Amino acid sequence: MSRFAGRRAIVTGAAGGIGRAIVARLLQEGAVVAALDRDAESLARLPSSPILSRVEVDLASVADARDAVRRAVASLGAPADIVISAAGVYALAPAAKVEEKDWACNQDINLRAPFFVAQAAVAARAGDAAATARGMAIVNIASVGAYRSGTGDAALSYATSKAGLVALTRSMAAEWATQGVRVNVVSPGVIDTSMVRIMDNPEAGAAWLKARVPMGRLGRPEEIAAVVSFLVSDDASYVTGAELIADGGYMCR
Repeated sequence: MSRFAGRRAIVTGAAGGIGRAIVARLLQEGAVVAALDRDAESLARLPSSPILSRVEVDLASVADARDAVRRAVASLGAPADIVISAAGVYALAPAAKVEEKDWACNQDINLRAPFFVAQAAVAARAGDAAATARGMAIVNIASVGAYRSGTGDAALSYATSKAGLVALTRSMAAEWATQGVRVNVVSPGVIDTSMVRIMDNPEAGAAWLKARVPMGRLGRPEEIAAVVSFLVSDDASYVTGAELIADGGYMCR
């Protein structure tokens, strides 16, 4: 497939489970991709491709996030048409024991960074007539954790950051629609990545999935990448400010 031929994409959290799958899908469909992540070693393990560049950055710093977008645009050769914020952290602590660093870790990466990455990417295209004519699609990766604790984890701060990201997405979509920018959010359920610990005990994990997820299994990163691919494609040209939940039915129970 080559439906993204001629399109340029920025993907944050590109070396993680979901981010890596998104990068692979966009490359497969012809996009030129700038992969952003703070883990240089994992970035280096992304597939070798002439249409892939790597940008090491810690998105906890707004200044560094803006600079990373500048570097990404330079590597792409033009402003991005697609921006995917897949970077995420999962700092856990029970409510009574949440410290400022725990709170900041989740909010800075999961909520603040997606906005400032998008802001910088939108600004980069403002003076480029060709980029403006092509339009832009932004997708943020939230979580059904915005609505449910689910596994019993002490995820208060994490859940707050993801709920905020859903609301932020709608505000971004409303404000930037007149500039030809669509903004949507994907909320995955329990996905088979290194962040998910539910299958550390396979028997207990399988029982939890059977009881809580109607489809009875973990989601695959590639399944989230497919949803993202749809939302940034022209097939979703009239979709903005929407949340697409991909959770195997978890929110149904």
